[in-house]
Amino acid sequence: MKAFLAVWLFSALTFATDPNVVLVLNKAGDSISFVNTTSMKSEQTVAVGKTPHEMAVSPNGSKAYVANTGENTVSVVDLMTRKVLKTLTSADFGTPHGVAFTPDGRYGFVTSEGKKKIIVIDARKDEIARAVDTDQERTHMVVVSPDSRWAYFTNVTSATVSVFDVNAMKIVANIPAGKGVEGLALSPDGKQVWAANRTDNTVSVVDAAKHQVVATLSTGTGPIRVAFSPNGKTVFIPNAGSSDVTVYDVAARKPVTTISVGGNPGGVIVAPDGRRAFVACTAANEMQVIDTSTWTVTTKVPVGQGPDGIAYW
Repeated sequence: MKAFLAVWLFSALTFATDPNVVLVLNKAGDSISFVNTTSMKSEQTVAVGKTPHEMAVSPNGSKAYVANTGENTVSVVDLMTRKVLKTLTSADFGTPHGVAFTPDGRYGFVTSEGKKKIIVIDARKDEIARAVDTDQERTHMVVVSPDSRWAYFTNVTSATVSVFDVNAMKIVANIPAGKGVEGLALSPDGKQVWAANRTDNTVSVVDAAKHQVVATLSTGTGPIRVAFSPNGKTVFIPNAGSSDVTVYDVAARKPVTTISVGGNPGGVIVAPDGRRAFVACTAANEMQVIDTSTWTVTTKVPVGQGPDGIAYW
């Protein structure tokens, strides 16, 4: 009974005092920065593999998968202990990059750019389950539908967005997008995919049901990532070349504002309450915080070297 109470008290205190955290990958620092969203300070840095680019947090918040492009591995990070539990390797890894979990927690997906493959991970065992050929060049980023039924992948050199049937474990469509298509995001209702075409300086709006592009919108220079607000009403697109973030009205498909951030922005994510957006600014070695009520940068948080991938925990 005493042991039970001790565990319960520890857990209660932990959750009572532990605020939400933004995880920032430092691709030149081979690490993750844990940024406290209350103090807006990096409270800890955890080493991972070489040149990590992207990561995803599991649906239950217990772990993260980190794609280490510099050594062709995936780090499995325990987010409670903040330690690497396991390092996944495979002959099918060739510049692993994009990472996503299915919302049901069953699978993790990692893109293998150099091998033209999608790596499927059994997320319950943290083991590689299979590799699926894409026949597309530079399969880069991935998102998964809210019902875990579909995954969407960008293929940079092929300039396509692949539609992946999770149950069948195969690609069922390759949708033509713009040149250099890279970052993408799925609307919270699962009906739209917005894919940023870095070379064309545009974003393709894809109807998820019809598997076709229904609009192409102009962006800043070098749009690189995409994030929806939790309510699905706005989209944030960092433009690496012009060092700013364009915010779009989803329904109107028009820009709302453009926010200067500087420092070669990359990864972007919006807080669950929608009040703040977080942008990793690679060249500035910092994470910038945007107040979504005023569309202004309110805070700049120093992190590690070359911040890029970002996630909310």
